[in-house]
Amino acid sequence: MKTARRTGRVALFALALGLVLAGGHDAVAAPTTTEPPVETQIIGGHNASETYPFFAFLSNGCGGSLVAPQWIVTATHCGSASSARIGSTARSSGGEVRTVDRVVNRSGTDLTMMHLSTASTQTPITMATANPAVGSGVRLIGLGCTSWPSCSNPSTLQEIDLTVLASSRCAAGGGASTDVCVSGDRTHSACHGDSGGPAIVGTRGNWTLVGETHGPGDNNGECATTTLYTGIAANLSWINQQTGGTTTPPTGGKFENTDNVAIPDKGAAVTSPVTVTGRTGNAPSALKVNVDVKHTYRGDVVLDLVAPDGSTYRLKNASYNDSADNIVTTYTVNASSEAANGTWQLKAQDVEVNDTGYIDAWSLQF
Repeated sequence: MKTARRTGRVALFALALGLVLAGGHDAVAAPTTTEPPVETQIIGGHNASETYPFFAFLSNGCGGSLVAPQWIVTATHCGSASSARIGSTARSSGGEVRTVDRVVNRSGTDLTMMHLSTASTQTPITMATANPAVGSGVRLIGLGCTSWPSCSNPSTLQEIDLTVLASSRCAAGGGASTDVCVSGDRTHSACHGDSGGPAIVGTRGNWTLVGETHGPGDNNGECATTTLYTGIAANLSWINQQTGGTTTPPTGGKFENTDNVAIPDKGAAVTSPVTVTGRTGNAPSALKVNVDVKHTYRGDVVLDLVAPDGSTYRLKNASYNDSADNIVTTYTVNASSEAANGTWQLKAQDVEVNDTGYIDAWSLQF
């Protein structure tokens, strides 16, 4: 008989006003207000609908984007960060934390590259070779203020879908024709705490970085209307010089989720997502699924891998004679009929009473 029971378990928006501006534009004096010092967040958005493995939350409250295993793109005015949490939708947990050991500024811009002392295992984002078309959709993500002037900081990554405007609409904020101007108003905008973070285009699990948050695009004050993003396409050659051209995920990359997910005792199935990006074609015929589940009497647990299209692959059946603790193993799945890119799920269900646990971590190894 089973006995023991064991359970597991803002970003500086430093307004573009008075910051480093693109060459050839005069700085605009910062307004005299009672606003708090440097910080920016998404206003009018909602909790992230997926895990963005490239998103970096910097130790000084700014955002950034992983563009190579050891390189993050962010804003120059965010250059004081000493570390970054990468690949999590939570402000203070999940993903992986890496130390920043070197900072390289792009002269005449608000663009900075941060070098990590240890390579990230998260998946870098693809970078744009051209700016998105005026009128097209663009997504902003960040952990900045969700309201202003009374700032409320979220614990979960926020996202909002807005529209690309003509670059001239952000000229008042010091923008150049090579930058990306994004629509918005006082209830739908980037704000304090979003500085350095990404503007992205694409679809779920397949995103392209088009800009990094520079500041307000006009003279209407913080978190007001348009937002100015330093264009990635215009700076791509310089970025590649810093990274050595390592801007796409290496073959054999690892995609991981380290957020804990509780598995209820004889309850409904729970899932943990991993988003794969930057791959071409289908998944391999020997896809490695690395699982770390903390659970007493592991025979109670059923595990499945769920592909982006909903197809299910059984990893582990219930086994009522298996009274050992924990499931720490690697399964091999023939997933060659599935598109590699997209959000995969590890599904876990406890089918018997008296023991509980949680998904500690899991990953896909290509």
